[in-house]
Amino acid sequence: MPEHVLQAIDSDEIAVLLIDDHSLVVELIAEYLPKEGAFSVTVAKSRKEGLAKIASHGAFDVVLLDVLLPERLTLEQISDVVSANDTGSVVLFSGNVSEDFVNESLAAGTLGFIPKTLSLRSLASSINLVASGEPFVPVGFFAAAARNPDTSNEFNLNPGELEVLEKLGQGYSNKEIMNTLDLPESTVKMRVRALCRKLGARNRTHAVIIASEADMI
Repeated sequence: MPEHVLQAIDSDEIAVLLIDDHSLVVELIAEYLPKEGAFSVTVAKSRKEGLAKIASHGAFDVVLLDVLLPERLTLEQISDVVSANDTGSVVLFSGNVSEDFVNESLAAGTLGFIPKTLSLRSLASSINLVASGEPFVPVGFFAAAARNPDTSNEFNLNPGELEVLEKLGQGYSNKEIMNTLDLPESTVKMRVRALCRKLGARNRTHAVIIASEADMI
């Protein structure tokens, strides 16, 4: 199949970069979206190629980033794509990811998760939403956690975030948390951002205050 590079010809078009190495998925999306509405589609078959496309094209309105290319991307690799496409949006695009992984990718700057099980029409709608700057996660994706709330963790922090929150409550700096928990700096920063978002905190100090009032630390 020739590489799809359908460049935008109208300023109202939503420029989409699809980073995916599954030929069938690529063909369906690259052929469907331009027919469905004002979309242009550029395809890259690897993260490296996707970064090169962003560098040459400039930021895309929406980047659909497959999580398996073919190996699962790390949060650091996802963060690199988010940084490269800094004035546009990046969403995970996969058949199956965990709640924790989606939460941590949101903290890394993505605007959500679009499952490959969505219909093409729903895919177009979700891309429109993300292009407007709104996050997208399928309805019910976090339902399991909502149905089984942990009374000691009403804010749905994952174990890694709770671990970092405990250290924040003890007055640790990011560097001290890195050394104590043997984590890279990028992971510590992502977990701090995630727990601040979930707690509705303005900053790490505010997060500790909220957590203390909720008897979490």
